[in-house]
Amino acid sequence: MKAWTCCIAAALFAGPVACRAADETWDFPEIARYVRHFDVRIRSPQARLRVLTELTYFHPRNSRLYPPFLRRLLKDPSPRLRWQALSRLDDHGIRVPPDEVPDVLLVPLAGLVDRTKAESVAHFRELAAGKGAAAGWAIKVLGLIGDADSAALAERLLVSKNVFVHYSAAVALMYLGQAAKGKAELRKITDAKAQHDTTGFYRGSAAERLCRLGEWQYFPVLLGLFNARQGYADGPLDVLEDLTGEYFLTLPEWRRWWQRTGKAKFLAKNPAKGTPRRAARRP
Repeated sequence: MKAWTCCIAAALFAGPVACRAADETWDFPEIARYVRHFDVRIRSPQARLRVLTELTYFHPRNSRLYPPFLRRLLKDPSPRLRWQALSRLDDHGIRVPPDEVPDVLLVPLAGLVDRTKAESVAHFRELAAGKGAAAGWAIKVLGLIGDADSAALAERLLVSKNVFVHYSAAVALMYLGQAAKGKAELRKITDAKAQHDTTGFYRGSAAERLCRLGEWQYFPVLLGLFNARQGYADGPLDVLEDLTGEYFLTLPEWRRWWQRTGKAKFLAKNPAKGTPRRAARRP
C-alpha cells in the first residue's frame, strides 16, 4: 500500500513518467521478442539467468541488441549472472572499463572471486598456475578484471594442449598489455593442424575475435567450419550474420558473397597482412 501511495504522490508532482521509471530499467522490447514471457520473467531474480541462457542458446550473438542488456546485467545481484554478462560482452569483443567490472563474480569451475580482496585474486592466480579447465577459467577472469600480475601466468599457459586454456590465456594477454602476443596466439589457434580442437569451436572463436579486431583475412576460417558445426546451438550462422550484417542459409551462398563482395568490402577496412595458410585454398 505504501509503495502504491508513493507512486501516486510522485505522479502528482512529476507526471505519468515517474511511475514507469522502475519499469524502464528492463525496457528491452526487441530482446523480448526472442524470449517467451520476457517482461514477467526478467523481473524475477531467480529467472534472469535462465532468460539469458535461453536467449543466447538460440541466438548466440547480436552486437546491436545484446550489449546494453548485458551491461544492465553487470549490476545484477547474482554474481553468477554478473559473470555471464561480463563474459558474453567479451565474446562480442567489448572490453568493459575497469570501473564497470563487477567486484564479485562467480566463475565456472573456479568459484567466487572478489577483485577488491588481494587474497581472493591470489587464490585465482594459484588456480591459473594449475592444470585443466579450472586454469583456463581462472586466467580468463584474471584477464577480464585486469590483474596485471597474471600476465606471466597467461604466457605459461600458452603451451597447454587444452585448447580452451590456450585460447583463454591468449585473450587474457590482450587484456593485460600484451595484445600483439595474444593476437599471435589466436592466429595459431585458427590452424586446425596445430590444435586439439575436435569440434572446431575455439578455431571459430579465435577467427571471430580476430575479425572483430579487424583481421578479416581470418573470415574464411569461419566459412570452413560452417558445416562442421551446423548441428550445434552455437554454430556459425549467427556469428557470420552478426559480423557482416548479411544472411545466407547455405555455405555456397556465403562463399559467393565473400568472393564477390565481402572480401573487398571488409579487407579494405583493414588490409590483410597475409592470408592464413589453411584458408588460402578455399574460399
